[in-house]
Amino acid sequence: MTEVVWRPDEATVEHANATRLVRRAGVAGYRELVQRSVEDPDWFWPLAIDDMGLEFSEPWTAVFDDSRGPEWTTWFVGARLNIADNCVHRWATRRPDAIAAVGLGEDGSRRETTFAELSRDVTRLAELLVARGVEPGDRVAIFLPMSPEVAVASHAIAHIGAIQVPVFSGFAAPAVAQRLQASEAKVVITRTASSRRGKNMPMLAILEEALRSSPSVEHVVLAPFELDDQPARLPALQVDSETPYLLTYTSGTTGKPKGVVHVQGGFLVSITRETAYQADIHAGDVMHFATDMGWIMGPWTVVGV
Repeated sequence: MTEVVWRPDEATVEHANATRLVRRAGVAGYRELVQRSVEDPDWFWPLAIDDMGLEFSEPWTAVFDDSRGPEWTTWFVGARLNIADNCVHRWATRRPDAIAAVGLGEDGSRRETTFAELSRDVTRLAELLVARGVEPGDRVAIFLPMSPEVAVASHAIAHIGAIQVPVFSGFAAPAVAQRLQASEAKVVITRTASSRRGKNMPMLAILEEALRSSPSVEHVVLAPFELDDQPARLPALQVDSETPYLLTYTSGTTGKPKGVVHVQGGFLVSITRETAYQADIHAGDVMHFATDMGWIMGPWTVVGV
């Protein structure tokens, strides 16, 4: 027997993002919306993208192309965009003083970062990565705890069309090395140390041990970032919707970790759909997820919120 444990009140339903989408779609209710989204994706996705306010610098010529079979389907054919523009830079213009990220330390410290500050630091770190030889398609590993620096690193990598490789911040050197080797990462972004469950986590020392067997890594960038020498002028690279954005790895519980590729267009649209219509997050809401960049909910939070 199924028992409903919670029903939203009328005010919650009225305020929900999904309710707004149902009304824009002109359907009888949420179930009909879901059914039509499955039956007619050419109708649903432009509607949802417009409702979520996502922006492409060049439009798509087709919502999707499954001519090679469902396993090779591509989305938003011919469209160009950049995730950093959608998640950071446009808000630095429209809401510069709004809080973009809050960092809470285990010691009780609190840091707030505005969209203007985040956009500046993202652009400056992107320029630093380019100066270190990072090109579109190169892999850049993020070995950091959840913090405002994670948002800076993630969006800076997207800004230049490179591919981020998040590595769980609690891993020992062998697990870190395994992911650096598999991804052939060119640069690693980390910090000297962090606090984890009240204990010191010597992240740089762990990374240095991993680097002994990771020959592809050419540079290490340390947070907190020293970016004052960077002019913050580099525009975000407009990339094809199918450009790889994120390379995550499975846990390795049943064998070697397997790489999973996410692309700029699909990740932005799909994750924003989840945060908007499933999590019902609104502008100004504060979202905390007890996670890490090494698990998918880390990138989910950085992009969707």
